[in-house]
Amino acid sequence: MKKIIRILALSLVLAVCSALLPAAPVLAEEEDGGIMGVKLSMKPTPLDASVETGIDHLFDVLHDPAKPFDQSQVRAMLDFVTTMQDDPKDIEPARRFGGLGVCLRKEVPTSLETILRYFYNPDIPNFLLCPAVLRLSGWREGSEFLTRGRTLWDELPTLDAPVLVRGREFEVNTPDSFAEAYYRYDLERLIILLKHDGKNVAISISEQPEQSDVGRKGAILDDQQWDYFYSGIEGLNKGMIGWMDTFMYRSGSVQVFTEHDAVAPRSSVFLFKWLKAGWAGMNVVKRSHIYDGSLRYARSFSTVLESASLTPDEVAAGMRAVAALPKAEVDAQISEYARNFEIRFKDNPKLQKKEYASVIADGRYGDVLDADARRSVLALQKLKCLIGMDALLDMCASPVASTTEPAKPEPTPGS
Repeated sequence: MKKIIRILALSLVLAVCSALLPAAPVLAEEEDGGIMGVKLSMKPTPLDASVETGIDHLFDVLHDPAKPFDQSQVRAMLDFVTTMQDDPKDIEPARRFGGLGVCLRKEVPTSLETILRYFYNPDIPNFLLCPAVLRLSGWREGSEFLTRGRTLWDELPTLDAPVLVRGREFEVNTPDSFAEAYYRYDLERLIILLKHDGKNVAISISEQPEQSDVGRKGAILDDQQWDYFYSGIEGLNKGMIGWMDTFMYRSGSVQVFTEHDAVAPRSSVFLFKWLKAGWAGMNVVKRSHIYDGSLRYARSFSTVLESASLTPDEVAAGMRAVAALPKAEVDAQISEYARNFEIRFKDNPKLQKKEYASVIADGRYGDVLDADARRSVLALQKLKCLIGMDALLDMCASPVASTTEPAKPEPTPGS
């Protein structure tokens, strides 16, 4: 009976939503610019077929480890991404994984070696490089990335032939900018290092092969400060559809890092991204949703890569220190974090709902954070203080929180 009621309710919601929508298909609309405020063309230019061929080859190699990588198959794609100077936001790649796709380009004043030392360092969890879009991430045990004896950046001086490295990752995203839900899912990843027209290039291909776990309610409190709330409650933070069971069904990406000048230094990042997500098997993701998330990603990784007070070695050392903390110390730090989180955010309009307020009341926020989430909190707080951002924990002997009478921090190793 409960299932029947939910189906009837879903039908009613869809009927109401359909009545409120214009006659054109939802997925053809680009209604707003999201958090980042960038609008996309309603008539994007299709990506060139020769570039699509190269992308097809990359996913074929990802899917089948026995299939040889043929660099000639991706030459047109590499020509496109390494020479592109214009903003590609209004170029649309073909549908993949049942979802729409976007293109994004970003320049960063750093070398490819530095990018690899950050992004593909076994001691630095990947979510710390893009904390505006990832809450948590890690490599699954047995991944070639973890077992190979040579780091990716050590391959650059002798990069005479393409180097391929594989692995399987898990990720939990931060609340999305559409319905503020977050999901846990796995990714298959292939990393390829190669030379293209004399330039060092790294290509990262990923695919989410299985459906995510059910979406849970979160809230974006301050996207630029990487402050988010995770309720642990299934559903969406979205009015009358808040009760719906939603999933990320499939996703994929191709990210190309090109080193244009190792001395200056100057590199570019080009991202192709696809996503299918929604409820009842339906995809409700627009290009604008994907692009907004991609811009959040680019803004946060730029903050890390361009920080003058940060080096990959410092971040790696800080993360090793966090990973080595005994459970008792982790629990003590999380209790402190929960108390300061409540002080800072209890009056935030997004946390006034009873179901949210009860989660953080009396410093109990830690009760909904599992072991992985607790370590990710401490890792992010460590990164924020290394950069000089406002933090809720004194992980680098910095102020705990800019609030009146915050809870007194307990000492941490190295403070």
